[in-house]
Amino acid sequence: MEVQISGRHYDITDVIEDHVEQRVKKLPRYDDQIIRLSVVLEVDSGNDTAEVIAKCRGTTLVAESTGHDMHAAIDDAFGKMEREVKRYHEKMIDKRDKQGPRGISSLEEQ
Repeated sequence: MEVQISGRHYDITDVIEDHVEQRVKKLPRYDDQIIRLSVVLEVDSGNDTAEVIAKCRGTTLVAESTGHDMHAAIDDAFGKMEREVKRYHEKMIDKRDKQGPRGISSLEEQ
């Protein structure tokens, strides 16, 4: 998985980068289909915003959180992303289960 961390009007410190990397390590346990993950950190008028964008096969998932503390905003955004990834993974499993195993429909037609 490719990870990109960037900041808008915000200098990313080593502490923040380590915090983001720790949260990134938890995502693959929900879905290993994440191809690219972008984390955008922004400070605007005293509000800290963390935006997490996950490019998966077939879709792009986005989670955003705003707060007065960057660590809290990062944690909240990744919490939202974990829920989205888990929901997307379950949706794909349900879709696969409804289609059934490959080849069954062709055998039934004969």
